[in-house]
Amino acid sequence: MKSLKFLCSILLFSYTAYLYAEDMPMGYYNAIQDTQDSVLKATLHQIIKGGERLQYGPNEYHTTTKVENGDTIWRPGDFEAYGTWHGFQLADQLSNGCVWDMYSTTKRYFPIQGGSVAGMNIEHCLPKSWWGGTENDAYKDLYHLNPADQAANNNKSNFPPGILNDSNKVNNGIFFMGQDSQWGGLAFSVIDEYKGDFARAYFYVATAYHDMQWDATYSKYVTNDSYLTFTPHLVEVLLLWHRIDPVSEKEINRLDAISSIQHNRNPFIEYPELVEYIWGNMQGHAVELSRLQCATSDQYALPIDTINPIAFPATEVTQHSFVAHWKDQARVSYELQVFTLQESGHNDTLITMHGFNKDIVIASGDKIQWLKEDGTSAQYRQMDGTHATCLSSTTEKRQIRFTNFGYAPANTYLTVKCCVYKGDETADLLVRGNNDQVLYTQPLTLDEKYYTFAIPEGTTTISMIQKEIGTKAKGYHRISFQQAYLYHGDYICQEVDISGSPFTVYGISCSVKHTLSIGTPIYYRVVPQGLRTSNIVTVYPELSTGVANMDTHSKKNEKIIQNGQLFILQDSKKYNVLGQPYDK
Repeated sequence: MKSLKFLCSILLFSYTAYLYAEDMPMGYYNAIQDTQDSVLKATLHQIIKGGERLQYGPNEYHTTTKVENGDTIWRPGDFEAYGTWHGFQLADQLSNGCVWDMYSTTKRYFPIQGGSVAGMNIEHCLPKSWWGGTENDAYKDLYHLNPADQAANNNKSNFPPGILNDSNKVNNGIFFMGQDSQWGGLAFSVIDEYKGDFARAYFYVATAYHDMQWDATYSKYVTNDSYLTFTPHLVEVLLLWHRIDPVSEKEINRLDAISSIQHNRNPFIEYPELVEYIWGNMQGHAVELSRLQCATSDQYALPIDTINPIAFPATEVTQHSFVAHWKDQARVSYELQVFTLQESGHNDTLITMHGFNKDIVIASGDKIQWLKEDGTSAQYRQMDGTHATCLSSTTEKRQIRFTNFGYAPANTYLTVKCCVYKGDETADLLVRGNNDQVLYTQPLTLDEKYYTFAIPEGTTTISMIQKEIGTKAKGYHRISFQQAYLYHGDYICQEVDISGSPFTVYGISCSVKHTLSIGTPIYYRVVPQGLRTSNIVTVYPELSTGVANMDTHSKKNEKIIQNGQLFILQDSKKYNVLGQPYDK
């Protein structure tokens, strides 16, 4: 049996060492031999339902007091119990201390002394409201709890996984929300690398707690049939997610880590084919345990790591060339896309508010007002840095109102830079139009970001205000507000491939030669064969060269563009794209 105690560090996508990882006990699944369908599921239920659960939340300590010189002194007392965040620190921590977050790309770190992570929630993968939210063992089970970005978690709410028609509600590159193809309402999705993680967590809960009573409010998703548990469309979604994302090394390590805490296992990670025997194309067939593929055995072939492709900053940058670099994804070939941006049209700025100081809004003209929620005048309150202000105190909302700009013409847009106020956990920005009609509700993150909203033609007043204040106990929901711009126009920005792009490359770097004006940016990204597109890297051609870092791969795949023709340097010989020799 394979014991995966740790993974080697691979960029940011690696686990910290598991000092106490627990292997599958010998004979753990023997009882499922020759069982099928509902009997198989009931047998698995008996195997995995037991074990221990951490308390929900952070670690718990007693607090004690003593009297010294007539003063009462409070001090932390003895440790009482581990909480969920302790489990996450064992199961979801990367080797660099970052949280492995399947809900966003935001980098956050576990505190050195333990405890919760700012900007994150304990997320029930299968919503707790589906069973009424009772704080039972399922409520505390790490196999379907994840550390999750707060904004994504708030949007996910109690919506189901789905096959989306769009991602108009949320799209942060990892987590998506939009209209489902069959639910007829909102659903969530994630990148392919995490789909199986979610599906196998759902199948686990349906098995470990198959005698749990499900809330009739969510009968579109779950039923009180102890066999299948899920309704047909949800089974369809979960089977699809399970099949397109095989069990990964991440899941195996997490399984062993959680098993060391709870002393039970997730059979659908250990033996992924069991999903088919209960819900899929092996229904009606009895299990032969010895013939099942075991993901924790030495014989299991791990899928290729398909975490988001990463393009790195260019090196050896001159006016005529640069070397592009990207992460090795173990692919036969990569497509390198190199392009410039062509801009046309124009934007007419109606209002510019590019910052704050402690006395005034740094803005254009008299078109901006600082008001209370009821529209009466207000004074500035809390500041979050030199050029940002809080949209409220802890007891009263404030708003920024744009007015006196006339009627918004067609193609008018509002761009706002803001984030969750420091110390708070979450916040939503409301954008209101005429008569305080809510035009948009935008969940914010702890990181400063720009958000752009289309403003209806004819709008005469725009205000920006937070959705709610919150309480100290539940965390305030204040907004750190930095900048805002109101503009209209027909501005268009299009990508224009440089001659020869995209290139097919058989390595992890490539020298691209193309003459540009000094200071004119050029851009590149990479698409590993069969995977998603990487991030975009900006290159500014310059006279001085960057750090030399051209490896053997780049030397074998050098691309040269001359007189509008692409040439490739391979094994110290140059050939054009038709395979004809070329002498420089």
